[in-house]
Amino acid sequence: MRRKRHIGLIIFLVLMLATTGCIKKQDSKGAKLPQGSEPISRTEFLMDTVMTIKLYDKADEKILDKTFSRLEEIESRMSATLKDSDVSKINDNAGIKPVTVSEDTYFVIKEAKYYAEISNGAYDSTIGPLVDLWNIVSGEKEREFIPSDKEIEEKKALVNYKNLELLDNNQIFLKEKNMKINLGGIVKGYAADEVKRILTENGVNTAIIDLGGNVFAHGEKLDGSSWNIGIQNPFELTGNYLGIIQVKDKSIVTSGDYERFFEYKEKRYHHILDAKTGYPSENEITGVSIISSKSIDGDALSTTLFVLGLDRGMELVNSLESVEAIFVTKDKSVYLTENLKDKFTLKDGNTSFTIKEY
Repeated sequence: MRRKRHIGLIIFLVLMLATTGCIKKQDSKGAKLPQGSEPISRTEFLMDTVMTIKLYDKADEKILDKTFSRLEEIESRMSATLKDSDVSKINDNAGIKPVTVSEDTYFVIKEAKYYAEISNGAYDSTIGPLVDLWNIVSGEKEREFIPSDKEIEEKKALVNYKNLELLDNNQIFLKEKNMKINLGGIVKGYAADEVKRILTENGVNTAIIDLGGNVFAHGEKLDGSSWNIGIQNPFELTGNYLGIIQVKDKSIVTSGDYERFFEYKEKRYHHILDAKTGYPSENEITGVSIISSKSIDGDALSTTLFVLGLDRGMELVNSLESVEAIFVTKDKSVYLTENLKDKFTLKDGNTSFTIKEY
C-alpha cells in the first residue's frame, strides 16, 4: 500500500496574487515588511524525495536550518532502509525481542496502528514484506515478470497490524519473524507537522511546506486570503491541474495510481498495495486528496481511502473530525465531502471532469 515516496497525484501550488511585489509590501496583517524583504526557500533531497520549504513573512535562514535538521533527524529514525534507524532495529528483531525507540518513532507507529484499526487493515504499517517484494520505484516503465502467487501469499501472511505490539517505555515488538514495518505511508505527514510546529515557534505565519507532494499551506497568504492549491489531473502530465482547492492553514496530501507504476503484459501495476490481496489496489479510484488540520492524518488516510474505494472511503472520512476528501474516479467523476463544496472548483474550460453528488 505504501512506501509513499510518491509525489502522489502531484499537488502543485497556484499562488494567485502572491507576487513578489505584494510580498515585499506587506505581511499577513497588512504591516509593511522591512525594505528589501522577500520570501526565501530551500530545497533538499530527503526521505527519497524532493522537499521544499518557502517562508513568506520571515526571511531567516536559521529557521530553515532548524526545519531541515529536524527532517534529517526524522529520516534517520524512521527510514526502513537506513541500517541504524529505529524502524530497521524493530524489523531486525522481529519475533526475537522488543526494541526501545525514540519518543517520536513510538508516536508515529502508534498513529499508524490507530489507522490500521479504524480501517480494518486497509492501512497497515506492517506492509513491509509486500513492499519489498514488489519494489515498485519511480521511473520504472516495464517488467518481464511479477511476483508469483506463492511469493505473494508468503509475504501477505506476514502482514498483520495485530501482531504489532506497543509496550511501555517506548518499546515496539513485531511478534512474528520476518515481519517488517514500513512507515512510508505516514512519516512525511508527521514530518510536515513537525516543520509547521517549528515555523510557528519561530514566528513564521505564512509559508508553504512541500515534502515531496505532501503540502502544508501554513497560515494564510500575506494579504489575508486563502491559498489556492491545484490538484493534479491524474490523466495528464505533471503540472496540469483538474481543479483548485482554497485553504488556510491546512495540509493537502494526495495518493494516486499513476505516479509510480510499471506495465507487465499490457497491464499497469501501481505502488499502492492492498494488504488483503497482496496486489496493487484495484477499484474505481484513480486518486484521493485529503485536506486536514494535521498532515499525519492526511498522509495515512490518502492511501487508506484509495484502498477502501469510494463507498467505504467516504463512510470512513465522514466519521472523522477536521478531515475532508476529494475522490477522483477512473470515469473522471469528482466526489467531494460536504464541507469542500464551496471551496473546490474545476479548472476553467475543463469539461472532461464532472463534480457529482455522493
